[in-house]
Amino acid sequence: MSRYKRSSADVIRWPESPDAREALEEWFAAAAPGTSYLSGDFLDFRGADLSNLDLTGAYLANSNLTGVRFEDANLGDANLNNCELGRADFSFADLAKAEMVGCLAGNARFRAARLFSVQLDDAVLTGADLSHAILNSAKLYRTDLRDANLEFASLRWCTLGGTNMPAVLTGARLFGCQLEGATGSVVGPVFVDEEATRSLGGADLQAWFAEHGAEQVQVAS
Repeated sequence: MSRYKRSSADVIRWPESPDAREALEEWFAAAAPGTSYLSGDFLDFRGADLSNLDLTGAYLANSNLTGVRFEDANLGDANLNNCELGRADFSFADLAKAEMVGCLAGNARFRAARLFSVQLDDAVLTGADLSHAILNSAKLYRTDLRDANLEFASLRWCTLGGTNMPAVLTGARLFGCQLEGATGSVVGPVFVDEEATRSLGGADLQAWFAEHGAEQVQVAS
């Protein structure tokens, strides 16, 4: 039996927008769980707390999810491309195979989230917290993980993939990102300076990770 919820009675707090609330209510009214997917693209879900819900396959592209809570929710296979996710909370959520290309997730929380094979290409994660997250086979092409206004992006104690499932960080910006205790395998090169003009790969990148407290991170060829 799934630990995730799929009932309107399980909504902790509804979005302020009537259109977003209507989309949720229509989805809850579907005949049976798993036979339909939440359709909320281009809608405004601000003010909502959707923690613990089973939102598998939700289509939320281009929606405004600023500050929305998804703690311990299931967003596997969801489409969050180009969403506004600033300060959203995905702590302990399952985002396996979710599409999050181009999302704006500054200061968002992904603490201990399951990010298997997530696509975060060209995403802005400045100041975001991904500590203890699992990023096996995650794609972070050109993702911005720099610090923002002294609020540091964090990959502390996260798992950056295994030998056969590295996290792809090619072109990512990691200046100021906290890396203490991170483990796993990555594909570079990545930019390590604030202006994104200096990139490192191979042994140089591996040494850079070690210098920043991530001695167990390996750089895949």
